[in-house]
Amino acid sequence: MRFMSKQRIGWVVGLVLGGLFGYDGLLASEPSKILKLEEMTVSDTSGEVSPPPPSATIITIDDIQDQRFDKTLYVLQKVPGVSINDYGQGAVASQFTMRGLRLGHNTGVAIFVDGVPINESTSHGDGYGDFNTIIPEDIEYIEVIKGPSSALYGQFARAGVVNIVTRRSGDFGLYKLGAGDFNRQRFAASAGHRDGDFQSVLGVELSRSQGATDHSAWQLGNATGKFSYKFNPDLTGALTLNMHTTEWDHPEYLKRDQWDAGNYWSAKPLGGGQRYRYGMSTNWTYNATANAFFNLMLYGYTMNLTRYRDLDSSVREEYHDREMYGCSSSYVWNAELGRMKNNLTVGVDGQVELTHTINADNPGRIATAREHVTVDGKSNIRTYSAYFQNDLALTRSWKLTLGARFDHVEGELDERVTAVEKDMKKYDIFSPKAGLAFTPIDGYTLFSTYGEGFQLPNGFDKFNNPNLKEEIYSQYELGFKSTRWHPLEMTLTGFILDIDEEIVIDAVTGTKENQGKTRRKGAELEVSTTVLKHLSIYGLASYTKGEYEHYIYDGIDYSGTDISLIPEWVYSFGAQWKPDQSFFAGFDYRYVGEGRLDNYAADYTGYKASTIDYWVADAQIGYRFRSYSLSLDAKNIFDERYPSTETATSLRTANPRSFFVTVVVNY
Repeated sequence: MRFMSKQRIGWVVGLVLGGLFGYDGLLASEPSKILKLEEMTVSDTSGEVSPPPPSATIITIDDIQDQRFDKTLYVLQKVPGVSINDYGQGAVASQFTMRGLRLGHNTGVAIFVDGVPINESTSHGDGYGDFNTIIPEDIEYIEVIKGPSSALYGQFARAGVVNIVTRRSGDFGLYKLGAGDFNRQRFAASAGHRDGDFQSVLGVELSRSQGATDHSAWQLGNATGKFSYKFNPDLTGALTLNMHTTEWDHPEYLKRDQWDAGNYWSAKPLGGGQRYRYGMSTNWTYNATANAFFNLMLYGYTMNLTRYRDLDSSVREEYHDREMYGCSSSYVWNAELGRMKNNLTVGVDGQVELTHTINADNPGRIATAREHVTVDGKSNIRTYSAYFQNDLALTRSWKLTLGARFDHVEGELDERVTAVEKDMKKYDIFSPKAGLAFTPIDGYTLFSTYGEGFQLPNGFDKFNNPNLKEEIYSQYELGFKSTRWHPLEMTLTGFILDIDEEIVIDAVTGTKENQGKTRRKGAELEVSTTVLKHLSIYGLASYTKGEYEHYIYDGIDYSGTDISLIPEWVYSFGAQWKPDQSFFAGFDYRYVGEGRLDNYAADYTGYKASTIDYWVADAQIGYRFRSYSLSLDAKNIFDERYPSTETATSLRTANPRSFFVTVVVNY
């Protein structure tokens, strides 16, 4: 078991004592994955459970309801410091960068939908999280926490948390039908009905596209049903059912010389695949007293993903079949401790993940005719966790948060290629959290946090390399938040994210070991205001820099050099004119800067260049009459050529200028 080092203990104690004797800090209470069924709005949930930290970004239904997103993942462009890297592989989970961590297939961020985790292990990197399973019109609000600062979330909350709460109550109806170039069509609906103590919300999404280039067609379907019943004033139960299915094709990636020559589109097919996911969850809330409640959630789902890569010499199949079962139980207590307002959350989580993974040649794309199987393993991973988090108002000006989390992970692997069964190394990990907020004047808050997280060895390395330890993530935050001059709101946050014991490859032995150390640091600014009654303006800006502090990988010493592929500067600003009736409009202008490499390792012989920087502009215009509206969305209106994703050797061209018309009925 890994306990805090003396340095970490000293930092946490110093933070607490500094707050009591004049050190500026933060109220680090987090938004909760605990879904209290009676409270479904941002303000009500924050009052009943824990309010989000000042550095968190909240995206509400008003921010996204009238807007058009090519994929649900693109909602995160409203978060400072986030840049999207779209693989362009249909409904395959893409990638985004947050706080200098490049999250392939959205690994490294804990994603929750109504309290249910959607991250998956042992495929595409531990933590695969597919936003394509979420209907944008079904979202009530999203809370984005940066870094491992919350005790409520475990392994995958390294870069942060995306906590999504969907619409679960009310009488309403929303229906959208749209079409655009590249032979795109989309239908979405979300409808709620209340009948006494019984409430139901149904949602559906159907989408298809031929893509902006050859061999990039894909189609997607989502459906969800949520039902709740208030049995008595103290007990409410809910049942959620959801379904997701998709299939796609995708072309090959561009080589660097193709991009440099202006050959932005590739017509050669590379692969495709299919994916489905069926799940359910049940949630129960019991009000024990006027100031406390219990919450119990049970969930389970089954998922299958099959991908093909059409290489010159063979067709490679990647197959994952997964079942996930979990339980979460928590107790929330809101009361005064002495004369201090107190909010305590304690809970336990348990999860079982059963995965069957196969990699093989399969030229006929027939499961029973696989050739040259290189991977065939069945894994069973079990995670048991306990946590607490307490928010305490020491005085009217000072607020303190203390929390901790304990995670135990174990499992087995049946490796069928070698006919060997292996036990996974057992991991026992303790993660402390702390924070302070100082509000000398109403509307002005200085805040600071400290939190730890971890990452287990990737994929089957958990079973095949028992000497590997977990990587350690430590984050420090310091910031300022102003809400004094409403409706102007501003948040400025500085951060340092250290990663120790990173897993690297030893050039002599060819084995993996915990030897790497890196640091990411930067600052983020978020500003929003309402200038006129219906005109809102926002701006986001961030600066991030990553450095290898001690890092020798496969014989090359990267120590003291820059981490590649991290955009240094990311800007975004826009405005929205949104009256209840008549014309509405909006625009968004985004800049993603270079991932500069000023320093190179002495023995490095790979590609030496900065990533491509770009500006992209989107716009919308529409007209609303009573419950009906008609809108036109224009994406990439200046037809900028830029990569939707970029590595040292390959790129994918982002979509050219495109238009989409949507008819909406909303009541």
